[in-house]
Amino acid sequence: MAAALLTWMVLPVQAAVAHDPAAGPVRIPLEPMGYQAQSTEFMLAGSSMLTVDFVDQNHLLITFGVRRLMKRDPNDPVDDADRTIGAFLVELPTGKVLARTEWRLHDRSQYLWNLGHGRFLLRVRDRLTTFGPMASADPNDAFRETPLLNVDRHLVAVLVSSDGDLLTLETTKWAMRSADPSQGFSTDPAPVQINFYRLASDTKGLIASWAGAIRTRTAVALPLTAAGRLDMLEGGKNRWLFNFDEHAGKVDELAEWDTSCFPRPTFVGHAEFVAFGCRGDADKVDFAGFNLKGEEMWQQNFYDSLVSPTFAFAPEAGRFALGRTIVNGDFDPDLPLPGAAVTAQEVRVYQSYSGKQLFKIECSPMERAGQNFALSADGLKLAVVREAQVRHPGTKDYPAYTQTEAGVEVYALPGLTKEDQAAIKDAQEHAPVDTGARIDLALERTAGAPAKGGAASASDSGAKIVPGSDSAAAQNAPGVEPRNPAADAGPALDSGANTVEEGDTQPAGPRKPPTLYGPDEKQPASKPQ
Repeated sequence: MAAALLTWMVLPVQAAVAHDPAAGPVRIPLEPMGYQAQSTEFMLAGSSMLTVDFVDQNHLLITFGVRRLMKRDPNDPVDDADRTIGAFLVELPTGKVLARTEWRLHDRSQYLWNLGHGRFLLRVRDRLTTFGPMASADPNDAFRETPLLNVDRHLVAVLVSSDGDLLTLETTKWAMRSADPSQGFSTDPAPVQINFYRLASDTKGLIASWAGAIRTRTAVALPLTAAGRLDMLEGGKNRWLFNFDEHAGKVDELAEWDTSCFPRPTFVGHAEFVAFGCRGDADKVDFAGFNLKGEEMWQQNFYDSLVSPTFAFAPEAGRFALGRTIVNGDFDPDLPLPGAAVTAQEVRVYQSYSGKQLFKIECSPMERAGQNFALSADGLKLAVVREAQVRHPGTKDYPAYTQTEAGVEVYALPGLTKEDQAAIKDAQEHAPVDTGARIDLALERTAGAPAKGGAASASDSGAKIVPGSDSAAAQNAPGVEPRNPAADAGPALDSGANTVEEGDTQPAGPRKPPTLYGPDEKQPASKPQ
């Protein structure tokens, strides 16, 4: 972990001290903080290069790559891609930088997650720590890190639920320090270990409670909440059925949805989720909202092609922001995008229960990984990274000039109406209760069970899910493996990540073992992140 360089700073900015929302957005320029244009190649490949998050309603956390000479480490793995990230705690609406630090990272994957309540999760290689920039009145302590979990395996995925109360860590045996990474992978047919942790906050900080562990063939992105899992069942030609399988055992039958593509759901709160589908062709995208009362609340269509949708959530306000990378053709979601293929990166803010669009804007520079926009917890502010033409006046030595400069723009969103507040209250009352049940045992129970009425479950691979160990050590250290009868278990849960593109439904004929991949998708080869 790079040592933190903490200083109290106030940098010159162009934002006003007092701001009237009617006057337009607050704009915080990034160049005075040391920002330089990021690599378009890396940003379109999916690298995490530039982030903005709300710490609270009056403070932002902004991070981006800075160019620094780095001390050579003779023990660095040969495949390391070291870089320096600058992090800045920024006051709103003044734009004052209250504290800053730098982190030395070793890859280009995502390194920062917003856990809510002013806390953040930081990943440096395979080490996880948390920090709360506003937890201390001392700016020199703003980025003090606290170890979260003792991870002694290679992290391949970190997932945080929309409500910030469930953390999923996916790891393999691959050792980052191995001179030959290809020799570090296990030959186990289910080499990926998935650990679940419930997150809660108290006066002493963040508490992560172990909720189980399973083994899978490859990294997956299951649609989960702390209370249960969304299951997708094949209901016939171009028809899919949703069930919510509560971890405690109850199964709630939900809405049906007509889509010719495999549905891609994402929870936007404890009781509501959205899903992508399509109408005939994968480039005719449907986007719909559902609740756990069994209702399809709304549906709309997109008339352009997209890849890598990303989200920001404000469940307490019943709102979410959707970021879309819009492209001019069909592209493999696992490959980098050529610059000429990308039309725009667009962000829309929705009211979850109605699908009403509250705001729409484009981000620049475009970042496929997202994180260059953020929604405040109260759902009343949207922060977006945008480039603008800035006119600089002439001086006695230099003539006036105009150049493109990046900044964070903060927009005020419409307030909640009485109807919105009633809908939010209703959703909260109908949200399934988190009973604290073990998630691994729930997955083991439901994965092999036949679907009701003979329908095929999209997550039923016909193979056994291997539950986590009951030992106290496994509850505290995700490096402890769950028991694994490897030879006869096969793939624990043959599932695909929710970022792959849509495919056609299964044609008539002998049924193949259903998976979370679309029927015309193939499982990618496992590789280091």
